[in-house]
Amino acid sequence: MDYFKAYFVASSRILNFYASQVMRFDEIHPDLPSGVLQADLWTSLTNKGKATVTLNAQFGEEFNKAYKELVPTLRQDLKGKLNWSFQVTLVASFIVRFLWFFVTLKYGFFDCVQAGLLQFVVAPLSFIVCVLRFCTNGLDCVFHYIINGMVSAALPLVPFEVPTLTLTMDLNFAVIFLTADFFLNCIVYVTSSDAFEVKRFFKHVVYGTLNTKTYFLVVFAALSGLKVDVATLVITGGLNVWFAKSGGRARCLRALGLPAFPILFYCEHRLGHCPGVYNHAHKQHHYLHDTTPFDAHIYGSGMNEEFFWLLAEIIPCLLSRPETLFPYFLNFETLYMSWTNKGGHTRSSEEGRHFFDYDEDNFHADHHTQHSSNFGSANFPLLDFYFGTEAKKCSMVDKVLYQLVQGKDRRVRVTMTTGAKGE
Repeated sequence: MDYFKAYFVASSRILNFYASQVMRFDEIHPDLPSGVLQADLWTSLTNKGKATVTLNAQFGEEFNKAYKELVPTLRQDLKGKLNWSFQVTLVASFIVRFLWFFVTLKYGFFDCVQAGLLQFVVAPLSFIVCVLRFCTNGLDCVFHYIINGMVSAALPLVPFEVPTLTLTMDLNFAVIFLTADFFLNCIVYVTSSDAFEVKRFFKHVVYGTLNTKTYFLVVFAALSGLKVDVATLVITGGLNVWFAKSGGRARCLRALGLPAFPILFYCEHRLGHCPGVYNHAHKQHHYLHDTTPFDAHIYGSGMNEEFFWLLAEIIPCLLSRPETLFPYFLNFETLYMSWTNKGGHTRSSEEGRHFFDYDEDNFHADHHTQHSSNFGSANFPLLDFYFGTEAKKCSMVDKVLYQLVQGKDRRVRVTMTTGAKGE
């Protein structure tokens, strides 16, 4: 009974913190939640080489205070409970994942979801982390399926014949996809990363591949035989990119009153490092010190953070008419994010060496060695500088120098400059 109480109390504390804080980021700046501020800052950087913004520091102080109170409270809640060995959790989690794959392959997805649910037996606190992980990108997934469904409905109505070409998600597709991904990891490592000692490198290859690719084993097993119309895939992918680039996504977020990805990711990621909870989920992503492209997950997470994403990839496709919907991971924007994320999981001491020209100042790589800093996205590290969670040696991210000056009335002025040299 004490274990159940500890589980529900700890999970409710994390959820309460998340719900009470994530919708308050407009207190920092009114245009921050919708992503408009981020776009404006990058436009100014591109055109002028410099951008400045004044932020309200009060929310940051309150957020950090609440987080510092949460951490020891969680430790007390979980003392002597649900904190078994990480190695036991890790091995049991891999057993559950492979069991889910094999029974899905043999009996089908809907008859075997309970196999996946065993994750919450061996790592019960991973449930709340899975919820937060899905919240971070979940709306993008919804947009994908809406656009995908509209394209599938519209294509038969066009007044000309659209060439018919389909991809079948079978064993050949899975082998080609995973092999291409593996070789891309090798290319990014060779072209971008400092060389690791051989034994250590192969540890990253083996463990990283298992941690990040068992996800696809379940997806491919569940969707075996699914036919994807290539025209639908290409048009849907193009429209998703246009929807994001044209500001449609930001306008929807603003209309719905929902925060954009950088805010959700920062909150989810920082909470994922909370004691107790960390061992059940996100530590799988940090198991090996430092990082390589082989450790980069398509959604930037560890194996035990994926449960609801697996459902989101699989269930809509199985419930729709044949050749109507295709899984979110095949969306162009998602593939691009997963590929550039490989560059974000490399460490390079040589300037300008990154294959994807991404995270050239090791912002996320430093997170993997320090664990308690650089929680935000390397695309928008402003939140780490605002909350004071940037790595101490970090003032430069992707060739942009960040400088903060505390002003009066709890205001902080942030200056971003390209081409400057960090300290």
